[in-house]
This record gives sequence, C-alpha cells and structure tokens, in this order.
Amino acid sequence: MKFTDFQDWALLPGSGQWLLVGQLLIVLGALFSVFSVIGNWRLVGRPDAKDVLAKRSAWRPYVFVIMAASVAIFGSLWHRAIEVNHFPSQSMGEVLTVFCLSLLVSQFVLHFALGLYRRGPGWAILTDVLSLVVLLGTLATLYYLSGLSTAQRDLPPALQSYWFAPHIVALIFSYATLGIAGLLCMIYFVTRFWTGVFCGGRSKLSQALILGGFLLVPFVQVITIPALIVGGVVFTGLKLLGKLPSASAVTGMEKELDAVSFNAFAVGIPFLTAGLWMGAFWAQEAWANYWGWDSKENSALISWLIYIVYIHLRLVGGWRGEKAMGVLMAGALSIFFTFQIFGYLPDSQKSLHRYTDPEVPAQEGMQGSAPREEAQAKLEVPKDEE
Repeated sequence: MKFTDFQDWALLPGSGQWLLVGQLLIVLGALFSVFSVIGNWRLVGRPDAKDVLAKRSAWRPYVFVIMAASVAIFGSLWHRAIEVNHFPSQSMGEVLTVFCLSLLVSQFVLHFALGLYRRGPGWAILTDVLSLVVLLGTLATLYYLSGLSTAQRDLPPALQSYWFAPHIVALIFSYATLGIAGLLCMIYFVTRFWTGVFCGGRSKLSQALILGGFLLVPFVQVITIPALIVGGVVFTGLKLLGKLPSASAVTGMEKELDAVSFNAFAVGIPFLTAGLWMGAFWAQEAWANYWGWDSKENSALISWLIYIVYIHLRLVGGWRGEKAMGVLMAGALSIFFTFQIFGYLPDSQKSLHRYTDPEVPAQEGMQGSAPREEAQAKLEVPKDEE
C-alpha cells in the first residue's frame, strides 16, 4: 500500500480501488488483534478465565474485519475478471491476490473449526496472534504485488479451459491452509526453544537442532528470526511478571499444538490432492498427457508426497511432537519452494507451467505433441526408398 495510490484513487481501476479498501481493513484488523491479545493477556492467572472466555462470542472484532477484508479482496478479483475478461490468475499479481483471499478465508474457517478461543487465555492469545500474523502476512503480500505488472494478458490456449479456475482455487486454498499449519509448527518450535532457555528440560543438542533448523528456512530474516525475537520477548515478559508456565504446562500445550496443527493440515490436504488431480485431467485435455514429468509437476508432487509421508508417520508410525511437526513444516517449506522459488531455478526455464512470467512466452502443445510427431516420423517412408 502506497500513499500515492490514495492520491490517484480516482485513476485506479475498480480492482485497484477494492484492493486498497482491503488493505485498510487488514490494518484495522491487525490493530483489533493486538487489542484482543492485550485483553486476553489480562486473563492469564485468573481462576475464572475459562468462564469469562466461555461467555464471550467467537465473533471477535478482528473476525468481522477479516470477513470484510475477504469481501473487499473478492470484489477486487471480481473487477479484475471483468477488466481482463477471464478468471484473474494469469499474472503473478493476480495469483497472489487469490492467495491473499485464500489466506483470509482459511484463517476465518480455522478460527471456528479449531475453537482455540475457549480453551483458556493462553489459547485465546494464540488464536489472536495467529490471526495477527496472517493479517500482517497478507498485508505484506499485497504491498509486494502492488509493485508487479498489472498489464492485461490474453489467456494462452492451454488456459482456456473450465479446469482453470477450480484447479487454481483448490491449489491456492490448500497452500494458504497448509501454510497456516506451518505457522503453527513455527510457534511450536519457538515455544520449545524458549522453554529450553527459560525453563530447562531440553538438551543442548535439541536446542541446537531447533535453532539450526530455523536458520535453514528461506528468507530467514523476515520469517524465523522475527518469530524467535517475538517469542523471546514474550517469555521474558512472562518471567518478569512471574507468570512463566511450568514445564508440565508447556508440555501439555505442545501436545495440543501438535493436535491443532494436524487439524489444520486435515483441512488443507484434500484441496491439495484435488488440485493435483484436476491438473492431471487438465493436462490430458491440453497436452494429451496426464503426467509429463514437467519440473513444476515434479515439484508439486514432492510437496504432496511429503504430506503423505506425514500422514503415514503420524497415523501408522505413531509420530508425535517435534518429529511429526518437523515433517509438517518441511511440507510447508516445499509448498513455498514450489509456489515462489521454483521460477528462479534454471530447470524451470523448460517448464510448460511458466504462465505468470510476463517475459516468457507460453509454450503450447509440447508435452503431448512431441511423442506423436516422433511416432508419425517413424511411420513415414522416405521418398527415396519408395
């Protein structure tokens, strides 16, 4: 969001105006989330805390704002669809707008589905913080896409299909929901790290592995380091106030976080699976091949396989705690790699899925036509041999 955008409000298309409204609402929602954290913080240690929370409505002020911001961003996408005359997911800016809407809708759904706000003041604070992180992440994404190209682009033939919208929506919604599950994993490991620092009970090797894992996360300076700093501030404040939780209480919270992250995962994985299936049927129609081992397809398949391994390790192998959460977080990182990092790799230059790059022309028909042409060439008899 830029100040010049407000100065040029009348010159913006309808999609841009609705997007600015959405950004303003997100800022308001973030402020309400902070106020809610402060209010729930005051309940910590009170014997009647659960009774107070049980009487509160789940419709916190920031929940209304999340819903309103979702409507505004949907309005932006609706206007963009009219402006470009097709489902708005041809450019990276359009795809990221769909992602922002999915993030808000996912958080809205998970707020009620997980029901953390009534489990106690600590859990109420957690759901407030999770909403705050989602709102700030959405705001940062909208600011980033405001600098991307908004030029209208015609759909290449392969994208002129009824599979286009459901395939994109299913995948992006799964990315958003599984990303929130990854955020819960990050909160888990931040809590585990600072518990070891302030409360003990963790081996130095375990602490070193957690810290080393954080430092391996892409864009560590804007993701994991701030999370560790915020966690350190929270635990320091709890220690100064004499409200530092006991080791047994933290262990119970870690078990709950493990279960909650699995519930969030359970919401997202069906959409990821459906998106891959729809992509395969779409590829058969567009390129006459269900699966061509395209590098982008392989990257998406790896993400799905990581989550399938997570399901088996959890349900069959009985993995819980940091081992299961580590696999779940690896899945979130794989999705981030597929969604944002893949396009910068050399092998991605040969991919048929580079539709969002304005500098790369779409390659059509190569996946399915090449084998047929090769087979036809083998059947043809040279004129010299007739």
